[in-house]
Amino acid sequence: MIPASPERMPTRRASYIGLAVVLTVATAIGAAQYGWWRYMTIAAHQGTATGTVLRTNCKNNNDVSYSFSAQGSAMEGSDSWTDCRALRPGDQLPISFSLRDPTQNTAGDGYARFISETISIAIASVLGSIVVVAVFFYPFGKQRS
Repeated sequence: MIPASPERMPTRRASYIGLAVVLTVATAIGAAQYGWWRYMTIAAHQGTATGTVLRTNCKNNNDVSYSFSAQGSAMEGSDSWTDCRALRPGDQLPISFSLRDPTQNTAGDGYARFISETISIAIASVLGSIVVVAVFFYPFGKQRS
């Protein structure tokens, strides 16, 4: 039997890197289920409208309910809005929606929300995976006998 060459032997570092990559992808896919797909749909086929604030519930994640007109139909939606406390029923609000499915809508710029969500998911996935590998798998301080 011929021993494997040193460059072909798997190393612990490669295993840790592989584990971090798998954890990153799994975390990103899991996190994407909470709004990323909706923002991607809106950003890919974005239409805009001016909406009217119906009511606010700033204690519940800055929730704002609004109505708007898209493709000749009256639509309603709700989303979070950073400046929720400054809004009153009847105020105007920019709305982005998917031209393919206007029920997919968001307050503000859909493309900006998509980019923001993508960056947040990427950072959280990468950093979270590195922390998990470093804390639970990487043998810090262990001495080889």
